[in-house]
Amino acid sequence: MQDFRKLPTVLTAEELIDKIFRRAAKVEGRDPKERALNKLSTISNVSKDYFKRIVESHPSYDNLPEFYREMVDVIVGIRKLKKSLAALKWADGMIQKVVTKSIREIKGGKNPSTVVKATYGRVASIIEQIDDELRFLNDAKNRMREIPILLDVPTVVVAGYPNVGKSSLVARISTVKPEVASYPFTTKKINVGFAEVGGKKVQIIDTPGLLDRPLSKRNAIERRAILSLKHLADIILFILDPTETCGYELKKQLSLLEEIRGYFKRPTLEVYSKADMHNQRDRIAYSAITGEGIEEILQEIEKMVKKVYSQTSTVMAPSGQTSTQEQHS
Repeated sequence: MQDFRKLPTVLTAEELIDKIFRRAAKVEGRDPKERALNKLSTISNVSKDYFKRIVESHPSYDNLPEFYREMVDVIVGIRKLKKSLAALKWADGMIQKVVTKSIREIKGGKNPSTVVKATYGRVASIIEQIDDELRFLNDAKNRMREIPILLDVPTVVVAGYPNVGKSSLVARISTVKPEVASYPFTTKKINVGFAEVGGKKVQIIDTPGLLDRPLSKRNAIERRAILSLKHLADIILFILDPTETCGYELKKQLSLLEEIRGYFKRPTLEVYSKADMHNQRDRIAYSAITGEGIEEILQEIEKMVKKVYSQTSTVMAPSGQTSTQEQHS
């Protein structure tokens, strides 16, 4: 599994310069020459260690499992991440060259104080050149925290139009308590919860709402839902709102359902939401308010999980790689 919450906070250029020079200011020596050399060594070590920690905290984005790789690309952009990390490596290399040259100059007889002062200026200039990249990496770290940690268990992905009641159902049947409100795209990220179904732990994924339109026209929020359906779903739980109080005609919702069934080819459980507001019962109908239909949905998920996992399939393993288990296609 990949945990992006472990990515460290990235300092701005100003903060990093202050960190490096404060450490160097504390260094002593028996004479001006030794003190100057110790300061330069400190600048070298502190900057090198810092850049190494930031760069090595990031995984190899080319080797990530597809879900994680595509999700990172949707959220922040892998090309931009690579470019920013490369900028940090460049800055580290340049600082080491500057310090090495300065040490050589002091050992060659140049005034230690003059050399150290010039080095400070050059190092600060190098770090200031990558301020945009440092700020981007810190922003990317914050945004990538939204990418869920996934387990190797049967996975139900909840899908449907915005505001049909996905989050309300997920809150009813799993441990996750997503934000619920009566306006579209309340869910802007992937929420992962768990439920005990027939004695088996099942992963329930709440996704942002989808609209019935071509994939190329979907926004970044919708694309997160698409990636979950594409890479994670063993079972799709598709919610329809026959009351149309979600703001979308049932005809359009059914069109999206057919598109998803045809494209992803996963076992799909179709249910009606808002059962307390209508009488349609040709599908399981549930109410997040009264609890009607919740037990039926869990029973149906249990049956589908048993069926899915009675055949061979490829699912997400704990390492984040894929492993052969049960077939659901």
